[in-house]
Amino acid sequence: MPKPKYVSFDLDEVIYFMKEGDFSFFDFDSDHGQGYAQVLTKEVGWLCIYNVPDKVIPAETVRRVLDVLEHWDECLKQAYDWLRFWDFKNEVWNSEKEWYKQWSHDGVEKEFEVMSVDFGEEGWTERTKRKYRLGPNPKNGSDYFSIDFHAGQYHLGFNLKFLCEDRRLVQIETYIIF
Repeated sequence: MPKPKYVSFDLDEVIYFMKEGDFSFFDFDSDHGQGYAQVLTKEVGWLCIYNVPDKVIPAETVRRVLDVLEHWDECLKQAYDWLRFWDFKNEVWNSEKEWYKQWSHDGVEKEFEVMSVDFGEEGWTERTKRKYRLGPNPKNGSDYFSIDFHAGQYHLGFNLKFLCEDRRLVQIETYIIF
């Protein structure tokens, strides 16, 4: 029997199956160059792994994905620490105002919805409105992962890029949601 499309998995299930080397829950596609694997999760939205040739996820990529997923709460905290300073009225980062510092993570979580986490994706520059660099530029797509957030009532998206080696936030891109 074929598996149903777009079944949502718990993050713990994804981690368990990936550790066991079972990737049967991923949907594989080759529309994007080298191909990609994706699965819908309850906690991170779409988990997408790019540059997956022949429907095989390389061992180093699996290691990096597992490291990020096992530290997902830390990555989200770091993201929310930056997102809470976004000034929607002026469309800029505003860490100077004291009242932004009081905005709790609960408030930020209600405003910004996690849409996906992507590994090895090289693009999306055509949609970028503004780019803010916070650290070194990754050498290539396999060096970083990104978390995509939407702030729906404002029709804005935020793509936060982290280095895989230490899960450190290095770049934030804002874009308009069409």
